[in-house]
Amino acid sequence: MLRVAIIDDETPARRYLRRLLEAYADVQIVGEAANLEQARALIEQESPHGLFLDVELTQGTGFDLLQGLDPQIGVVFVTAHTDHAPRAFDVEALDYLLKPVGAPRLEQALSRLRKQAAARPAPAYLVVRGRQATRPIRLQDLSVVLAQGDYVQLCCTDGSSEMMLATMSGLLPRLPMPPFFQASRSLIINLDHVARVSSGDHRQVEFTQGCAPVQLGLTAFQRLKQALAARAGEAVRA
Repeated sequence: MLRVAIIDDETPARRYLRRLLEAYADVQIVGEAANLEQARALIEQESPHGLFLDVELTQGTGFDLLQGLDPQIGVVFVTAHTDHAPRAFDVEALDYLLKPVGAPRLEQALSRLRKQAAARPAPAYLVVRGRQATRPIRLQDLSVVLAQGDYVQLCCTDGSSEMMLATMSGLLPRLPMPPFFQASRSLIINLDHVARVSSGDHRQVEFTQGCAPVQLGLTAFQRLKQALAARAGEAVRA
């Protein structure tokens, strides 16, 4: 699934582009933003594969947003102005679409986004940005992800816990599966870190080190047991 965000300060323009993109079964629109602040928060939370980005935004431009942007996120400029095209390609935008966008040109832009997303290397770290410092967390050290409203709680093998501004849907594409497994809408578990799954009245999963046990609902318990059995089968075949 190609995950994209629409960033434009004009509501009709966002609505028009959304309608075009919704015709593609392999495209997921993870959100919209009307200004730089909203756009940065959306990108931080959802980590999209690509942006459909207007040049002229409220209190800034699309080029301002590119400062510090993950270079693995593909950028397609969508604008009514032709004179920004040279600068757009100087910053390695994948495409430059003129409003109103037609279906053939949109398909070309999506094709370029798909190719870049397919070549995107699997991340080895999650970067947690706090008010005072930035901490990289190795995926191999991550045991549990718990949804907490607009944040997720990351529990690691060293016993530490970090809050990250992200959604589960935004985080899932950044986690290799397996070893990670989504047991429920609010819980992701590293199968390789599971020590024991307890049944009975108090269903819970215990971990090899660092993380406290996590309570499980019946459906999550059953799904996790199946995933662990499949993971064990993979290890035997290997």
